[in-house]
Amino acid sequence: MKRLAFLGSLALLFSLLLLHACRDTTDVSPSTLTAAATYRLTVTGLGTGNGVVTSSPAGINCTITAGRAAATGCSALFNQEATVTLSAQRSGVHSFAGWGGSCTGTAACKVRMTTTRTVSALFLKGPFTIRVSGGSTGAGSGRVRSQTGLSPAINCVITNGTAGTTGCSAIYPAYTRLKLTATPNAGLVFTGWPDPACGTGSCEFLVIQNRTLPASFAVAPAWNPATQGRWDPVFTTPAVAVHTHLLLNGKVLFWGDTGPAQLWSASTGFIPVNKTRQIYCSGHTFLPDGRVMVVGGTGPSTRGQREVTLYNTSTNGWSIAPVMAQGRYYPTITTLPNGNLLAVSGHDANLSVVTIPEVWNGTGWRRLTTAPLSIPAPYYPAMFVAPNGKVFLAGFSQPTRYLDVSGTGQWTVVGNRVVADRVLGSAVMYAPGKILYAGGGKGPPYDGPPTATAEVIDLTQGAPAWRSIASMAFPRRQLNATILADGSVLVTGGTSGTGFNSQANAVHAAELWNPKTETWTTMASESRNRTYHGTAILLPNGKVFSSGSGEGGGITYANSELSAQLFLPPYLFNPDGSPATRPSIMSAPARISYGSTFTIGTGNAGAISRAHLIRASSVTHAFNAGQLLYPLSLTVASSTALSAAAPPNGNVAPPGPYMLFLVNDAGVPSNGKFVTVGAN
Repeated sequence: MKRLAFLGSLALLFSLLLLHACRDTTDVSPSTLTAAATYRLTVTGLGTGNGVVTSSPAGINCTITAGRAAATGCSALFNQEATVTLSAQRSGVHSFAGWGGSCTGTAACKVRMTTTRTVSALFLKGPFTIRVSGGSTGAGSGRVRSQTGLSPAINCVITNGTAGTTGCSAIYPAYTRLKLTATPNAGLVFTGWPDPACGTGSCEFLVIQNRTLPASFAVAPAWNPATQGRWDPVFTTPAVAVHTHLLLNGKVLFWGDTGPAQLWSASTGFIPVNKTRQIYCSGHTFLPDGRVMVVGGTGPSTRGQREVTLYNTSTNGWSIAPVMAQGRYYPTITTLPNGNLLAVSGHDANLSVVTIPEVWNGTGWRRLTTAPLSIPAPYYPAMFVAPNGKVFLAGFSQPTRYLDVSGTGQWTVVGNRVVADRVLGSAVMYAPGKILYAGGGKGPPYDGPPTATAEVIDLTQGAPAWRSIASMAFPRRQLNATILADGSVLVTGGTSGTGFNSQANAVHAAELWNPKTETWTTMASESRNRTYHGTAILLPNGKVFSSGSGEGGGITYANSELSAQLFLPPYLFNPDGSPATRPSIMSAPARISYGSTFTIGTGNAGAISRAHLIRASSVTHAFNAGQLLYPLSLTVASSTALSAAAPPNGNVAPPGPYMLFLVNDAGVPSNGKFVTVGAN
């Protein structure tokens, strides 16, 4: 699915994910006749332009003039079951604008000859007029410009929803690359392009036909940061943050499909990190020593890879680990209580669902051959270590289950969720054994809207059962759920529209969930779309890094969100909106052993009401396989020291990198201090 620039139809998304793209799949039993059967393929013309359509194997050599196909060369017989590839070549100033009939889009048309076929080819005569209009959904003001150096230029002023009489249109030769960027006036926001491939960033495309693009601006809502938080200004990223991780040094490691991986921090900016292999669509989480383990990913033709790669923060380098038994594209990776890692689901090199889980023991992989389970597309199932030491499968499929990884493995049923359809919702373990699941919707072909509902389960109970809680304000699919420094959960991004990745219905407002009251509060709105391939993680300073979206799901790389924003939660502000005074961690151990007691130095121990450990994030595709929260039991040892009880075992806090946070009586958290839990 990541290799496709456009979706012919969202209803075909599941088949696109499995790479049955833009080809006819009519299933007709092979002929039993001795002589080979043949079927006729005919090419017709559409539009006003000139071009030629040829076939492989040979047979079609069709000249189209002013949209009309020639009398000869446009029809041929091909053997039954043959796959015929049609290629279109435009003439001169004309453009090829797409196929009709048995194919769609502008890429080469492949048809399987299981019956008589007709394919139309649309050629248009250039040059073409591109026009910017005022948006029908907004009454705001702003400006739309074409890229620097392009002539003629578009420099369109939109005032109160009405486009100016000059500067808002231009005529371009066919195949001019045009990039339109919308900038709102002060106090306003740009609400997006109508083209689903453009979203709220710049809209870049090849000019192959006349187009009118409405640009909508609206008044930015006024927010009190003490109650709704605040988003810092958008900044540009060198890659799409599809896979995002918080490292032990406090930097953010992320990558997409295009270009190198990137290291980011506010102080150093971006540093490129070359990838030693294709790690797009991989699964990942942290080893006990803080290294990132990257499992599987995509190979040629989006086929799951067996390779395993380790990223070492201290050396800023990659190393290779032994391969898995099967390739995995879109797997979930879970750190187990003993530090081993579990790989579940995804599809393999044959595009088949991987049903056998595998466990990494530090030197190699062990297959759980007695625990087969098909967890189908869209993969990346939500999985968590439970307090009983088993691994809990929260979704997407029903029923939810435990996996015992001892021996050759065994699944046992826990029970059904209240809402069955939570595909591409987001789940998070916000306390030991306690899981919140919010949003999501129907799976392939994604022909229903997502839900705003949410539910929780407590795995510490004797008979765990899901129960409904208050709904979010907005239905969401493709959202991210992030544990914050005070233990609340922030939901960002997603789309409320029907279909896999509706940009027209992208949700910008964040929402904050309070675990004590189990209620939601609407937060300030992010400036950009964060839908499919959007990611969000908690930083040590208590802010949230939100980035990504695009480079797949119908969004080309050029129109993807090469951007990020930082969210400042309400706990960082006083009631008047000024910065809150934060408690401090003066000292804490770098490593914490299970069952131990350790000391935390702080400026005013008596003002600290609680403390907790939050495991570092490793997030992709609406699921953070790294994060979880463990609350610490505290006693005041002195005016400047607290005594804390470490987690008893890896069942409630799997080994690896965590951030330690103190929270004062006013609910304001400290900056996080990195500690490694349960590892030597």
